[in-house]
Amino acid sequence: MSAGKPSLFLCRSPLQLLNCIEACEHFGLRGTHTVMVCAWRAERDRQLMQRILDLYPHWSELHFFPLYPSHGQLPVMLRVFRRHRHFANLFYGDSTHLINLFLNKVGHFDTLYMVDDGTATLHHARQIAERTLHLQRKNFTYRNPLASWALAGLGLSPTFNYRAKLFTIYDIPQPALRGRVIRNPMAFCKSRIGKKPRSEEIWFIGSNIRREVLIRMDDYEDFLEQVHRRIDLSRVVYIPHRKEADDYLATLSRRFGMEIRRLKDILEIELVNAASIPAAFVSFGSSAVDTIDLLVHPPITLFRIPDEAVDPVRRESVQGMYKSAAAQGFEIVDLAPTAGVTAGHAA
Repeated sequence: MSAGKPSLFLCRSPLQLLNCIEACEHFGLRGTHTVMVCAWRAERDRQLMQRILDLYPHWSELHFFPLYPSHGQLPVMLRVFRRHRHFANLFYGDSTHLINLFLNKVGHFDTLYMVDDGTATLHHARQIAERTLHLQRKNFTYRNPLASWALAGLGLSPTFNYRAKLFTIYDIPQPALRGRVIRNPMAFCKSRIGKKPRSEEIWFIGSNIRREVLIRMDDYEDFLEQVHRRIDLSRVVYIPHRKEADDYLATLSRRFGMEIRRLKDILEIELVNAASIPAAFVSFGSSAVDTIDLLVHPPITLFRIPDEAVDPVRRESVQGMYKSAAAQGFEIVDLAPTAGVTAGHAA
């Protein structure tokens, strides 16, 4: 770590913020000059992130602001980079075109670290290893090659990723990244959880796969029905993803008898504050189960969505998530294709 220079932290989600805190602790930066640039995208994110900031009030400078409308980013970035141009370290989870410009063209960083942004980190690692990150949009679809070239030339693409190290909980398999991966032991959260008793509850960790991963959103309830045949969902507490809609969750509760429990904090912080730990966790797949395993190592079961039901653009990423889960020793239960998927393939 370079002496005398500040370290810059950039995050735009509660999970990224938590991982920036873990990085600050892991690299011994508390008490040094740290600049946190923290943007929220929705009111619920703002509330979650504010409570995390309250838990860790150790930043030398804090810039906490709404990410959208986009023009609100400019005064914050100008304020930061007018004060500082040279940084010892950059820790970041995600960025925008405007932020890319400052990171590529304005700031100078001795070392860069990408922190985890959920299971998408596995896909981003492959993109970095293959140097295709600037060629793809955030939804993993490819841009026009000319547009990719122009954005990269202007500094609007995240090309700084290609020289970054990864601070991650995941086992990154790409040989091209060997020597650039620093494992995140989640020591900050783990030290605050300690030893806690286990309750009798089973928590179903929700995810946003219905909207972001499935070809047909209606398949989500069909897959829940398959889970219900194996586990009585009326005995399960469903923990929603922060982007899952309350009205839709109410229909799930009526159909399956599940208790819907929207947590006050992100799940990792909930475990820090809880009096007890659930007996087991189940999910279709979520980055939360990876950190849960690291923090409290409970029984975890993932119900694998069949490839036929997954948007082809997301398929490789989802396959990587289940492969990583199997390597961690999670129980994996294969789900059958739904009638809708089967009919679509027959057509």
